Amino acid sequence: MKTRRLILIPALLILIACVSCVSADPVSVSLPAVYMTPDGGEVGVLTNLTVWVTDGTGHVFVDTAPFTQVDMQGSARLASILACDITGIDPASCDFFYVMHTESPVIGGPSAGAATTVATVAAIMNWTVDSGVVMTGMINPDESIGAVGGIPAKLNASVNNGAHTFLIPSGQGNVTVVTRFVEPVGPFSRIVEKPMTINVTSLGEAQGVQVMEIEDIRDAIYVYTGHEIPRILLTGEVQTEVYIGAMQPLAAALLAESRTQYNETVAIADPYPQFKKAFVSQNQEINDAQHDYDTGNYYTSMSRSFNTMVNLRRIGWLSGYLAADNEQDGREYISNLVKCVEDEIADAELDLENAKSKNAILEGVGAAESRLTIARDTLKEAEQKENADEAIDLLAFAMERARSARWWATLSCIGSDATIPEDLLHDRAARYYSQSVSILAYADELVSETDGCKMLIRDAADDLSRARSELQTGYYAGAIYDSLHAMVQAGTAIELIGITDPDEKVNKSKRDAMSAIISARERGAEPILAVSAYEHANILAQSEINMIVGYGYAKMVARTARSFASSENRTMVQGANISGSIEKIVQTRRGTVNVTDQPEEMSDLSGYSGFGALAVVALVYLVRRRLTL
Repeated sequence: MKTRRLILIPALLILIACVSCVSADPVSVSLPAVYMTPDGGEVGVLTNLTVWVTDGTGHVFVDTAPFTQVDMQGSARLASILACDITGIDPASCDFFYVMHTESPVIGGPSAGAATTVATVAAIMNWTVDSGVVMTGMINPDESIGAVGGIPAKLNASVNNGAHTFLIPSGQGNVTVVTRFVEPVGPFSRIVEKPMTINVTSLGEAQGVQVMEIEDIRDAIYVYTGHEIPRILLTGEVQTEVYIGAMQPLAAALLAESRTQYNETVAIADPYPQFKKAFVSQNQEINDAQHDYDTGNYYTSMSRSFNTMVNLRRIGWLSGYLAADNEQDGREYISNLVKCVEDEIADAELDLENAKSKNAILEGVGAAESRLTIARDTLKEAEQKENADEAIDLLAFAMERARSARWWATLSCIGSDATIPEDLLHDRAARYYSQSVSILAYADELVSETDGCKMLIRDAADDLSRARSELQTGYYAGAIYDSLHAMVQAGTAIELIGITDPDEKVNKSKRDAMSAIISARERGAEPILAVSAYEHANILAQSEINMIVGYGYAKMVARTARSFASSENRTMVQGANISGSIEKIVQTRRGTVNVTDQPEEMSDLSGYSGFGALAVVALVYLVRRRLTL
C-alpha cells in the first residue's frame, strides 16, 4: 500500500504541472459527527472537510476517507447549489471539490449540510473562515437550517478540539438524550433507559464555549467569516403586458371551445342518464373558468378549461362506445380513438418543431416537450388496458395533453429568444438531471428515517423518469424543466421534515418566487412558465405542500430563464438581513478573535478546472494522510 501511495504522488505532480494555478485558496472547516458505540452510546468526533471551487462546467466531486453514507453526496450537491444561489453565480460555471477525512467509522451527511454550504460560499468568495467556529445543522433548500441529533456529543468533541463557538439549529438549545444504566433486579440485572433534558447553552458555558442558535445560513456565514451577504428580495407585478398579451387570447379561445364542446357532448350523451350529474359539475367548472378569466387569472382559466375538456371528451367518447352494436364494433371504435390521439400527437410534434425553428422561448418549448412525453406515455398505457372505461379515460387525457403541448408551442413564440446551441442544452439537461437524482436520493434517505412526505418523493421519481426519457429522445428542454420540478419536490420533502405549521414556508416561497420572476425580467427574460406556476400555486393549489412546490418551481424556472438570458443588467440588491442578535454577538467576539477579512468582490476563479483541480485536492489529501500514518 505504501508503494502505491509513493507512485501516485509523482503522477499527480506531473498532472498538476500541466495546468495553470488556482486563484482561490481551499477552505477547510471542522464538521462534528457522532457514531454509536456497541453499547448504544454516542461518541462525538470532528471531521475535516476541505472545499475547493474552480472554473468548470458544474461538476461536483466528493472524495471521502474512509467512507460516508450516500446522503453525503446529496448533501454536498445541495450545498453547492445553495452556495451559488447565495453568491449569485451560475453553478454551470464552476466545479466543486469536497474532500472529507475522518478517523471515525462510517458517518452520514445531513448534519454537515449547513457547514458545507458555508465553506462553499467562502471558497467561492475567497474568504477566510474562523477555525474556532464549529457548526452542526442540516441545510434546507430554502436556506433555513434543519434540526439534527447528537448535539451534546458533538459539542464535547468540538470543545476537545479547541472550538470557541458552537452553532446549532434554532430551537435546539434544549435537547433530550437517553442515558442507560444497569439496575439490579434480585439475582439479575437489567438495562434501564432514562430520558434527560440538557441545556446545550449551559453545557457550552461550563466548558468555555459560546453556543449560538442559528436559523438562517446567512447568519452562519457571518459568524464564520464576518461578511454579510444580503438577501435579494424584489417586489412588483408578477404579470406583465407581454404575459397577458400571450395568455389572454388563448384563455378566451379555450373558454369558447369548452362551451362548444359542452353543448356537443350533452347532445351525444343525452340517452345516458348516468352522465347528467357530471354535466352539472362541468358547467360549474366552465363558469369558474369564466370568473378566472374576468379577474385576469388567465392561466388558471386555461387550466380549468383543460380539465373540463378532458372530462367532456371522456363522456363523449364513452357515449360513443356505449352506442356500439356489439363487442367487435366497440373494439374498432377504441382503435379509431387511438388513431385520433396518435394523429394529435403527430400534429403537436410538428407545431413544436416549427416553434424550435423560430428560436422559441426555452421554457415554452420545455413545457411542450414535457406534455408531449406525458401524452405518449399515457397513450401507451391506454393501449395496454383491457377495460374499455379505463382505456377511454387515458385516451381522453392523452388527447387533451397533446393539445396542451400545442398551446405551449404557440406560447413559446411570444418573443424572440436567443439561439441556444443544442450541445449546451444537452449539457445543461444532463447536469440538472444528475443533480436531481442526487438530491432525490438524499431526500429519500432522510424521509425514510422520519415521518416525512413520501408522496413528494414518489412524484419526484415520476418527474425524473420522464426527464430520463426526454434525454434519450432529444427533448432536452423538457428534461431540464422536469428535472427542476423533481428537484423542487425532493427539496420540499427535506424542508418539511419536522415542520408542523408550514404557513411561514408558504409565505417565504411566494416572496422568493416573485423576486426571482422580477429578477429574470431585469435580465431581459419573460418567464411565462414561471408566472404560470406562480399563478397555479396562488389559486389552484389544494394544500400548503402544493403551494410550496408551485412557488418553488416558479422560482427555479425563473432563475433558469435568467441564466439563459442574454441581457447583462444587474439586479438591485437591498440592504443586509443579518439578525441583530447575531451581529451583536459576533462583533463582541471579534474583538478578541483574529479573522482576516478578504475583499468583498467575488474572486476571478481562473486557473485549474476539472480534473486538474481534483489532482491538487487529491495530492493535499494524500500528503495529509501520509503525515498522519
